[in-house]
Amino acid sequence: MRIPALTVYLKEMRDALRDRRTAIMVLVASILTGPLTLVLVAHFVSGLEKKGSDLKVVVAGEERAPALVNFLQRNDIRIERAPGDYETRVRDGRLDAVIVVPEDFDEHWLSGDGAKLEIVFDDSRADAGPAIRQAERLLRGFNRETGMLRMMARGVSPDLGQPVEIERFNTATPRQKGAFLLFLIPMFALLSPLLGGMTIAIDSTAGERERGSLEPLLGNPVPVAHIVAGKWLAAWTFACAVATLTLAGFVTASVLYAQKQLAAMMAFGAPEFVLFVAMVVPFAAMTSALQMLICTYGRSYREAQTYVSYLATAVSFVPAIVLFSGLKEVPWHLLVPVLGQQAVLSRVVRGDAVGFTDWAVPSLVAATIAAACLVLLVRLLRDERIVFGRS
Repeated sequence: MRIPALTVYLKEMRDALRDRRTAIMVLVASILTGPLTLVLVAHFVSGLEKKGSDLKVVVAGEERAPALVNFLQRNDIRIERAPGDYETRVRDGRLDAVIVVPEDFDEHWLSGDGAKLEIVFDDSRADAGPAIRQAERLLRGFNRETGMLRMMARGVSPDLGQPVEIERFNTATPRQKGAFLLFLIPMFALLSPLLGGMTIAIDSTAGERERGSLEPLLGNPVPVAHIVAGKWLAAWTFACAVATLTLAGFVTASVLYAQKQLAAMMAFGAPEFVLFVAMVVPFAAMTSALQMLICTYGRSYREAQTYVSYLATAVSFVPAIVLFSGLKEVPWHLLVPVLGQQAVLSRVVRGDAVGFTDWAVPSLVAATIAAACLVLLVRLLRDERIVFGRS
């Protein structure tokens, strides 16, 4: 004899797969989202690194500063003459940064009377950053060399101008630097279960309520808990499938493209995939139960869709807040839904150690919330005002 919950589960899965447009949209979107996102990020970052490694500066009026030209040539810097409309080109994004030499620069520089140089740039363009920083770094070097030579000419030790020598030691590994670039993977890992389970969660609750098919279903001599369990298992299955395909897409993109461009910084392979799936599966159980509970209050499919969008918005805000606020991780974050998962997934991307407790605490919280939602959902479906209230 077949278990009633299994019968409901198979029925919901069959209905969901029968709607081919929805199934194809969800599955194709999940497969393509990861690779396309990672490819675009890798292409953008590799472009910035290429610009940063290109030892070139654009100078307007280099004939007025032979000392600066000599300094740049000694440091193997390629000098390009700026066009006459360099300001317009900078505003349009066709030039990143231009060093401008005033007409009286050489006269003031030789007399030691406060010579000035200008850098024309537009820092609103992210891709201009490497060229701007390179121009600033070279001018600081030229300024420091000039000061040292003048002090030596006056019989003063150049060490007086730099009494403290600063050495920089960055403890971040290339993998940890790449974690900032891969912040999108934890974000998509948390959002993909919402996308995957949303259609079934809405259709099996508010959709059936709107169509009037919920009453005869609940009229069967089957415990309501079995019906709820079957519907929830179907939503959970789709949520896990979409999340797994999305993460698999990231692995594929990392192997085929990102590792060729930024091998050490953008590593997302099979070990990371397994850890992500282990964290996302319990999270998907919670999101599917929450979606079904929220949708039960919707009188129509469209109204339930609106309610679910609020949940998706709340979930998407957490990774953004963590990223841009610089929120430091503390142990109690593991007890907060979404925030706990975000913290652990970020550790995985950074290559930091992840213990059993790190996985167990957020997963246990997610399972507890899922169970509470299902219990409440069973009670709601026993209420005639919920079942028959379609207006």
